Amino acid sequence: MNDSADNRKAAPSHSERAGQADAPKGTERSHTLLVLANNEPGMVDRVVGVLRRRRAQPQTISIGQSEIPNVSRITIQVSDSEVGVEQLIEQLRKIVDVRHIVNLSSEQAVARELALVKVNAAAESRAEIIEMGNLFGAHIVDLAQETVTLEVTGSEEKIEKLVALLQRFGVREIARTGSVAMTRDM
Repeated sequence: MNDSADNRKAAPSHSERAGQADAPKGTERSHTLLVLANNEPGMVDRVVGVLRRRRAQPQTISIGQSEIPNVSRITIQVSDSEVGVEQLIEQLRKIVDVRHIVNLSSEQAVARELALVKVNAAAESRAEIIEMGNLFGAHIVDLAQETVTLEVTGSEEKIEKLVALLQRFGVREIARTGSVAMTRDM
């Protein structure tokens, strides 16, 4: 008797996506997608649904109003191969609310992130924490008996470096917006 399981083609693993089996491993890079979409009920669900179905792994998603009335600007940072991102863009374009999509390289983008960082601040270390924050352009937004909360904007790398330096004091809490980006004028 012939076992049908032996004759079946192996199913792709959960990490593979349609059209991705031949993309070389290690070809992923960071992409910044700018999506302009009509601000309609369910629009965010539809965009996130496409990301989920394509098994895209966004690093950040930021949504806010654009310069056009009733149009939202969605900034998505995703790490994927060029082929994977192009397929994702094609799927996003099919959403009725999506008006425009741009895939920006790091050279084409002006991108910034905002972070709030709450740090333990004993009396003897408070001045050092504040000075360190000033070196990174951070502003004090809250000063309490035992903590200092800093607001810093900049590149992901800048924020990561400040957080790493503050770890020795004891970082209590971090809130980050994710990147927002726009096209750099050339």
